[in-house]
Amino acid sequence: MRVTKFLIGFSLVFSFQAQPSFADEEIICRVKGSGQKVFRLDSGIFSSSVLIMNSSGQFVDWCPETDSQKPSFGRDTAICKFSGKRLGNKLAWGETVIDFAQPSWKRRYRFAKLGQTWKESQPGGRERATCKLR
Repeated sequence: MRVTKFLIGFSLVFSFQAQPSFADEEIICRVKGSGQKVFRLDSGIFSSSVLIMNSSGQFVDWCPETDSQKPSFGRDTAICKFSGKRLGNKLAWGETVIDFAQPSWKRRYRFAKLGQTWKESQPGGRERATCKLR
């Protein structure tokens, strides 16, 4: 009897705590120069990831971890730090932040001409996007 009550209590507590983490959130952002982008916060019990819809309508990893970029996560916020990423005809070093709680997309970066290094880069690159829940 005690074991049954314990299991029921444990499952109720676990289900209430785990429920928000299983809910995937999607936002649509209108990024200047890039058009409309759909982002999905894919939350699990032990990890989170952000997916972006590609041109064929499938969700792919938004910020795959490489030597030049690294994702990090906060509560309903995803940050992608990148270095030497090509943006148009320039190289950029900075970060992109997606906030799912208050839907927004922001990018701050330094930029340089192709072939130059971070030390030769210029500060001041900023972009914002208007977003809404899907």
